[in-house]
Amino acid sequence: MKSGGILIVPMVFMLLVYSSVAAEDKVIMPADTDSILIDSTAAVSDTSSMSVPSVLMDSIVVSYFHGTRRCTTCKKIEAYSQEAVETKFKKELESGQLRFLSIDFDEEENKHFIEDYKLYTKSLVVCGYEKGKQVEWKNLEKVWEYVYDKESFFKYVQNEVALYLGKTINE
Repeated sequence: MKSGGILIVPMVFMLLVYSSVAAEDKVIMPADTDSILIDSTAAVSDTSSMSVPSVLMDSIVVSYFHGTRRCTTCKKIEAYSQEAVETKFKKELESGQLRFLSIDFDEEENKHFIEDYKLYTKSLVVCGYEKGKQVEWKNLEKVWEYVYDKESFFKYVQNEVALYLGKTINE
């Protein structure tokens, strides 16, 4: 059943299923996905075959996951996310300590991210890497809550990224 190009029934079902499961803010990656390495200069494809130099040994990757078909709100979340990261963490981005990616999870080579990060809709995910291996991640679900309040959105995203970078944001 489609309404305005959006699959209503599956989205509602996934939302109900997700809301019934107690999710923790930080999740340690299972052994089979801890070798996912991402190079922001390369197309995101077979990330399992990328080598350690693709991502700094200790780094943070902020990824906006979206589908091929995108609404105005989804595009706004991506734009706000990228702007929030770029305006607050320019030095970290330039050094490679921090990376921002936009990944279409509808593309065959990226479908694994849906299961890897338990995605049920478009999402902003922060991942921490140590010694070249992904050790933790967090889905910043409140981006949907703050999408119509740019200041709160920026504050939320910047604070969450700062936590992964081990920094304190001065307000």
